Amino acid sequence: MVPPEAIASAEAEVSDDGDLEAQVMEAFRALERTQPALGRWLRGLIEPVRDDTAQALGYFLAIVVHRAFGNAFGPRVRRVDDVALATVLATFEWDEELRRGDADEVLESDDLVAIGQPHLIAFVREQLEAALEPDEDGDPAEVDLDAVAGVYRAVLIEILALGQTLTSPKGELARDLLV
Repeated sequence: MVPPEAIASAEAEVSDDGDLEAQVMEAFRALERTQPALGRWLRGLIEPVRDDTAQALGYFLAIVVHRAFGNAFGPRVRRVDDVALATVLATFEWDEELRRGDADEVLESDDLVAIGQPHLIAFVREQLEAALEPDEDGDPAEVDLDAVAGVYRAVLIEILALGQTLTSPKGELARDLLV
């Protein structure tokens, strides 16, 4: 499980003073270098988003999640390859489909991700809520809700994919691994 300190540190690394947009884009390129398949997939979903708020949120969350895993687990985080990503994506889609078809199901797919990574999901949800907050006048945020939902889904899949790559600590039983 990614601890809150790792998330706070990752957020601070991205939110430091300076040109935030340039920092975010450089940090995303670093993500693409360390996680090429995952970075390509994320860019393919985030870059075409036309809503500036949703796009910025997508890049920011993808970077913070990636760095938080690195801060928490260091060299235990292996690369997500295309096969692993396809497996996580198919599993997530299957879970979504099952839950859509069951009116009695109280848990959503994101709730299941939250069971394994409660601190990360709490952070992501907090950022989503902030992006959707009404402005000072009480007017609703001018943001494309479908775009934000797509970003949220992509970040959930990123969390699952990175969690699947973790290796066990040397000399310890595998625990604290995502799902």
